[in-house]
Amino acid sequence: MIVRKLLTLCLLLTATSGYALTSTTTLPKSVNGPSFRYGMVDGIDQRYTQDGTLMTLGDYKSVVFDATALTKFNQRAKDLINALNAFGNQRLGDKFNMGVLKIDTKPEVKYFAPVYARGVTERWTLGFGLPIVNYSNKISMSQQHSNIDFYRQQFSGLSAELDQALNTNLQQAANDVLTGRGYKAIENRKESFVGDAQLVSLFRFFDNDTYSWAYQTDFNLPTGPQFNSDDLTALNVFGRTNFNNKLIFSARANPWLTITPYAGYLLNVPDQVTKRVPTAEDDTLPDASTKTDVQRTIGNTASIGGNLFADLSDQFSFGTGYEYSMKERDQYSGPGNKRYDLLSADTQARIHKVRGQISYSTVKSYLKKSSAIPLIVSLEVTDTIAGMNAERQLIQEMSLMLFF
Repeated sequence: MIVRKLLTLCLLLTATSGYALTSTTTLPKSVNGPSFRYGMVDGIDQRYTQDGTLMTLGDYKSVVFDATALTKFNQRAKDLINALNAFGNQRLGDKFNMGVLKIDTKPEVKYFAPVYARGVTERWTLGFGLPIVNYSNKISMSQQHSNIDFYRQQFSGLSAELDQALNTNLQQAANDVLTGRGYKAIENRKESFVGDAQLVSLFRFFDNDTYSWAYQTDFNLPTGPQFNSDDLTALNVFGRTNFNNKLIFSARANPWLTITPYAGYLLNVPDQVTKRVPTAEDDTLPDASTKTDVQRTIGNTASIGGNLFADLSDQFSFGTGYEYSMKERDQYSGPGNKRYDLLSADTQARIHKVRGQISYSTVKSYLKKSSAIPLIVSLEVTDTIAGMNAERQLIQEMSLMLFF
């Protein structure tokens, strides 16, 4: 029995972000299980939209700089369009289009998480982990579908001011607008920081030879970076306090196959952050004057899922799983009569995830004294295959777990 417990224990310790497959397995009393997790998150430059369409952020966040949009950014652009309208009766200013500013990003998140777990009793295991996050993002901007060459041919040389306007570098102008409104300039970044720590408790309150029940709680501690309203390329998913509660049922179908359905509910603790509050629906880049300390309640998330574990041999085991999550809409409130409702737009989410894992263990051979160290090495892959208002994430994680 102790062999099987150690073979599948590493599936419960979710000290990075709760990616691991769910299990009812606990450590034996007084047994320590330190582990080291290394993972990589790809695909966060893609997002499932309100209708479930998967789009890259470059397309999703592209900005069209037609005449209507230009007049909203500054008075100088408005004066240029009015001046162009004054030439003839064709309303050339209204047809002026500097094109689409497409922002291409290649974000990558890697993490390393040392985890310590101990069997408090035969039925109760506690674990603690603190991830170190490496975040990099290669960002490029391109200007597409512009008719500015036509205007240069028609109006070049009429005035120095007009020539300067027609030779505007849209990428530089966009960064000038951002810095003028108090945002950090968009540029490549590479940084490392401590993420949110996590305390995990797994208590198996009933079991027999065929099935078992367990209750798991993941307590997320806000040790990571706080929300930054001035940084458009920040991850802004750390610095949160929440409890992820799971009720897990495990049934042994036969000596080598186990089925584990579960239900979970992630409860977020309300907090206070500084946000830029839009003044209207089309205020996509609120300026610094709109920054307000708001009360934030991130929507809670209910989830259901199931895993299948198979012992392929004494050394190798395999796991696969599926999870469906439903996240409530975020809620914001603050002083004055501001459009806090706009902060909640498109925050209700639906997420479909699939997982797979393969593990290699020396535990059984260690007990037979044919291996020097009892350990488990695992590779797990998690993919978001569908959703609504959610990032597509492809997570690949390697883990090494020891026992003493």
